Amino acid sequence: MIKTGTLVYLYFPEDGAKFFITLKEDAHFSSHHGIIHHNKIIELNFGDKTQTHKEKDLMILKPSLHDIIMNIKRHTQIIYPKDAGYILMKLGIRNGDRVIESGTGSGALTVAMAYAAAPEGRVYTYEIREEFSQKAALNLEMAGIRNNVDMKVRDVEEEGFDEKDADAVFLDLKTPQKAIGYAYEALRPGGGLALLLPTTNQINDVIIEIEKYPFVEPEITELLIRKYKINPYRLRPEDRMVGHTGYLVFARKGF
Repeated sequence: MIKTGTLVYLYFPEDGAKFFITLKEDAHFSSHHGIIHHNKIIELNFGDKTQTHKEKDLMILKPSLHDIIMNIKRHTQIIYPKDAGYILMKLGIRNGDRVIESGTGSGALTVAMAYAAAPEGRVYTYEIREEFSQKAALNLEMAGIRNNVDMKVRDVEEEGFDEKDADAVFLDLKTPQKAIGYAYEALRPGGGLALLLPTTNQINDVIIEIEKYPFVEPEITELLIRKYKINPYRLRPEDRMVGHTGYLVFARKGF
């Protein structure tokens, strides 16, 4: 049985419609396919099939991290899974790690990092705009990972971070070069630094600043992703693709 308070993914095979709901006792969900009561879903397991009051079939699925990130409520541009996955791999975030992030934005990468560091690790995320931090907190609640995240409102470019000996630091800021020194101070030796930068002139500014500190293994990367049409007789790329979303810069804290 699926517990109350769990995020579930409702998938309708008829037209591919998808919805994400958090289960509550005695609540109900309605769509163009009809009404389904949460209590009915609570009696089921992930992977089961059921019907709405209009006898429309739907599957009860466990949302993946990709599903969660792509369906959070956005009040800022999010970091897409194609970039988030590479960031997690490069920083090597795992259970028990202490990770610093700035800025929080809509909380997409916060969710991904918190999932990777859970259950024993923690993410400390900084956002200069209080209203954005409050909205991101709702997304973390929806994703079921809020308890693994400390949220702080601060201009880290001017005031830096509270934490020391962090395993990783991620920066997504307007002028991130101003926070490089603070990131170096916050990292443990060998800890990973990552930045997302929309423009090439930001890369220039960041690399100049990084070279002032004993960082090692610098890397600049851009990732593109192209999907293909699902037709075995006319296999070809989709007409549109997720192209440039940002440049990724990585380094490790040296001695």
